[in-house]
Amino acid sequence: MMDSISLKEMKIYGYTGCLPEEKENGQFFFVTVDMYFGDIPGRITDDLNDTVNYAEVYGIVEDIVSNGKFNLIEHMAYEVGRAVIAYSSLIDSVKVKVRKPDAPVDGEFESMETVISVKRKEAVIGFGGNMGDSEKIIEEALEALRADPAIEILRLSSLYETEPVGYDDQADFLNGCALIRTYLEPLELLHVLQKIELDFHRVRTIKNGPRTIDLDLLLIQGVRMNTEELTVPHPRMYERAFVLVPLKEIGMYNGEIPGGKEVKLYRKQGML
Repeated sequence: MMDSISLKEMKIYGYTGCLPEEKENGQFFFVTVDMYFGDIPGRITDDLNDTVNYAEVYGIVEDIVSNGKFNLIEHMAYEVGRAVIAYSSLIDSVKVKVRKPDAPVDGEFESMETVISVKRKEAVIGFGGNMGDSEKIIEEALEALRADPAIEILRLSSLYETEPVGYDDQADFLNGCALIRTYLEPLELLHVLQKIELDFHRVRTIKNGPRTIDLDLLLIQGVRMNTEELTVPHPRMYERAFVLVPLKEIGMYNGEIPGGKEVKLYRKQGML
């Protein structure tokens, strides 16, 4: 059973609604925020630094509700949940309920309300490169990933030296995998990875060709999707030993490793 902290029925005046008069005149909203934790260290230490500060959470909620002019209370609740989960890495998930007792709807009712959840999920990133000082570039790309406050690296594989796949006329690659924890939506996470690739001058001129850095979103906990922009799980990961060997090392794969291209240990875990 998870530990939790709740702020119940916070009464805040805001300007959310689809009608112009709602954004102009405003109304009261009642917001409940339930925060869930693996455990709250403060229950043992009795230290405010080992839990969340209720007053600060209230301030976060009040700022969004009173200053935001959203069309939908669903979006208001989502923005509240995102801001609260970003406030502390101790928080695993947030449930936000917004009640709108004065919704402009004909008929008798107590209130209109929505409940929205925001959760941290585990995801797996595959990384690699074969242009320039690949080891240094990988180290710096992982540091850029760590610097994002929405992302926590949980486990990191060793680096492996692997022969190229799909286009042989190029240098061998260094490859590995990282297990991360994030509250970002899948496409948001993809865009973070793409931004880091661009920062390290990744270009796509030859399919499967040489690159400074490659950051592939392989898996996301509880997510299966297939769009033009992103497919998760990665459609070819189970065919590639250079992905499965580091995946097995970080405990995210326990199946057979296919033969073919050689995968050699380059640098042991913990050296990055």
